[in-house]
Amino acid sequence: MSEIMIKDMLRYYYQELHTEEAHKYGQFLLENRRLMNIYKDYTEMLDNLTSSSISPSQQTLDRILQYAKDSIDPAA
Repeated sequence: MSEIMIKDMLRYYYQELHTEEAHKYGQFLLENRRLMNIYKDYTEMLDNLTSSSISPSQQTLDRILQYAKDSIDPAA
């Protein structure tokens, strides 16, 4: 699949297409089963990414804080 097709899918997903363009792209997806399946897979993946919560471990946070402290006070 070309990079342009992926960009169009993302623009459609994020509702960045103008009304007429969005309607045409929606029709295009309905008429192309293979592309519609790819679109569904991508949108499911994007939905999962936006609903997941990722946070750093306490060890990582401690290291960041220690690095910041050491850069402020190099004698420490």
